[in-house]
Amino acid sequence: MMKRFLEWFLVLDRRIIYTLVALAVIVPLLFPLHLKIYPTPEVKSVYDSLNELPEGSPVLISVDFDPSALPELYPMLISALRQSFERHLKVFVVCLWPNGVNLAPMAIDEVITDLKKLNPGFNVVDGEDYVYLGYQPGTVLVMLKMAQDIRKAFPKDASGNETATLPIFQSAWKLSQMKYMVFIEAGDTGDLWIVYGTTPNKLPVGAGVTGVMAPQYFPWLQAKQVDGIIAGLKGAAEWEVLLGYEGSATKSMDPQSIVHALIFLAIVLANIFAFWLAAIKRKEERS
Repeated sequence: MMKRFLEWFLVLDRRIIYTLVALAVIVPLLFPLHLKIYPTPEVKSVYDSLNELPEGSPVLISVDFDPSALPELYPMLISALRQSFERHLKVFVVCLWPNGVNLAPMAIDEVITDLKKLNPGFNVVDGEDYVYLGYQPGTVLVMLKMAQDIRKAFPKDASGNETATLPIFQSAWKLSQMKYMVFIEAGDTGDLWIVYGTTPNKLPVGAGVTGVMAPQYFPWLQAKQVDGIIAGLKGAAEWEVLLGYEGSATKSMDPQSIVHALIFLAIVLANIFAFWLAAIKRKEERS
């Protein structure tokens, strides 16, 4: 009896597994478990760095991802903008990925709308409190130009306004004058930012990256060339917890945690049952 069960389990129809995974995603979405999320020091470092800046400090946010990485990285962009606006910082937003140019204005509009719902008196002015500079090709050349003069690297913002006329540039007009930076990254642009942008200009930077990319940024963190790391969906959820609101990353953590637990359990049971079945077969052969 036990042998038949073990053999059945080890060749389990994949459709059963897919059904269990689907239920592990759907059920927590319909009935949230509100599992506790504990912010890690790497995420808290980015949050603290932004939180400790005086009002009016210029910060740079680089949107270096496209829609394929949106589930992991878009919540980070929302949190970066939300915290910056709530702290009344001067926000400069750039995009060095051509496929991501529409994500930044979408996020800016979303954050402003949400903050106005919470506080009807909230108001930020385009060109004065924040600016979206849009996309420029060249990556490293753009960074080097920004180190000299951001207005020359981006003569016009995404709305077509002459950057030289925008009041926000009175707070900063080159990288070394920025007080903090967050790059939100799905490729190698983050490494380029560190090498050519932030390190030479002594600009503290937080790295928002996909989960699979996070390990390659820990050497930068250990070398103190990166101030903190927001890693994947979990890091984005930790940032939301620190900000005190439930965004899309926090809502996604219950399904992700349950699916991970299900996969872990399946792997453990499959190995235990495989050894168990082998032991039963050896016993039968000896008898």
